[in-house]
Amino acid sequence: MDADTSFIKFAGVRGMIARNMMGSLHGGAQLTYTTDVDVSALIAARAACKAAGSAISYEDMMLKVVSTALLNHPAHNGTVDETGATLSAAIHMAFAVASPTGLMVPVVRDVQAKTLVEIADARRDLVNKAQAGKLEIKDMKGGTFTLSNLGQTRVDHFTPILNAGQIALLGVGRIRQYPSGTGTPLMGLSLTADHRVVDGWASGQFLTEIAERLESFSVDGA
Repeated sequence: MDADTSFIKFAGVRGMIARNMMGSLHGGAQLTYTTDVDVSALIAARAACKAAGSAISYEDMMLKVVSTALLNHPAHNGTVDETGATLSAAIHMAFAVASPTGLMVPVVRDVQAKTLVEIADARRDLVNKAQAGKLEIKDMKGGTFTLSNLGQTRVDHFTPILNAGQIALLGVGRIRQYPSGTGTPLMGLSLTADHRVVDGWASGQFLTEIAERLESFSVDGA
């Protein structure tokens, strides 16, 4: 190898991610749908929570909104293999978090049965465990849907790859203003779904409900 090159070996966590991503792409018919959402209500709700001393994040709000929408679009919640799809009444939401050993995807279980505060507590506990290197295998198993949040970057929309074996995943972009710095605060959403299980109309309706719930978000109604 030349002195001015380096090599990234697909081993350990990087190797596991590589295998899962390729397996996911080869094993499903993935299609991504995008939209922009006016998040004025979301920003106001988070500010109100902060003023009240409640540590609620945008990601907590997203988990709540997506789980509520999934109740009306259950074909997006579950697992799939070459024989068919298994839909789940319980919503176990996976989300990505950085850890000292690489990217981890813990799961908040039974999101549909939790209040916003309970979701925030459960997610925060998993993040703390991940950053302390204390996540267990059971913390990362059994997800039925995934949220991929790139809101801390300059990404607006992207084409998220499905978590292997799941039917759908929602990608979240940054909050930006249009026109820049002066107008409506917008958040880009990118929904990837396995077209073998759900067609474009169904996924479009699901993404529309998520967007509308975010645009009318209130803590009391969460």
